[in-house]
Amino acid sequence: MNSGLDVLECLAAHSEPLSMTEIASEIGMAKSSVSQLLVTLQERALVRRLADQRYVLGIRAWEIGCRAGPVGFGRLALPHMAQLSRDITEGVALGVLEFDHTVCIQLVDSPNVIRVHACIGDRTPAHCVSSGLAMLATLPDDEVRQIFPEELERITPLTIARRSELIEELARVRERGYACLRGGWRPEVGGVAVALCGADQTAVAALNVALPLTRMTQAWLDESLPLIRETARAIEREFGARNESIPRAEPRYGNWRAARA
Repeated sequence: MNSGLDVLECLAAHSEPLSMTEIASEIGMAKSSVSQLLVTLQERALVRRLADQRYVLGIRAWEIGCRAGPVGFGRLALPHMAQLSRDITEGVALGVLEFDHTVCIQLVDSPNVIRVHACIGDRTPAHCVSSGLAMLATLPDDEVRQIFPEELERITPLTIARRSELIEELARVRERGYACLRGGWRPEVGGVAVALCGADQTAVAALNVALPLTRMTQAWLDESLPLIRETARAIEREFGARNESIPRAEPRYGNWRAARA
């Protein structure tokens, strides 16, 4: 059933503004119906119409998003992440798993001039990045098989492109206790991630450091990994001490685009 939620999800999935025609085409809905929905959403400040008649998410959508459980977790984790960034002189990100994607909920930028750029709210295919691998490794293989098809989206020549290869990599992540990926999302970028787990040992988030491959040497890994792990455990302990929990999305295999295929 099409609704204003489909319009909001469509706008959220794009970094660029969309026209009414583009939205209608994306969600498979008549332009007249989308136009009516956009009027209502605009009245409630959930979307904003630009001067060129294209649309973006509005301030009210941002306000609602800021009340989501993971956002509070990101605020709590920020001081720990800032200290880690100072210690290893690299950017640090916190991500959560949303079905087959990761979503960045907190970020500390790298102090380096040459750095990996990211933004809070960025969505990335989970099989392409170390944070996704770290969180997926805490799930049973059967659940991973339900989430992903056999053929995976190939972003670079080094992207894990088959589900069977993903399952094998997740076994290696479990064995060593962290995820390490080189060139899976961008050819010149690598990443290391450690899962942050709840009481049931299922990941609720992942602490991730992404950096240019030229700086991701074995010496850097040997020095930085203990600090990344220590920071992840510190965030877990502090959040657990507050008797709070981080909502984990219920499994939903596929997304709104797949549902309309």
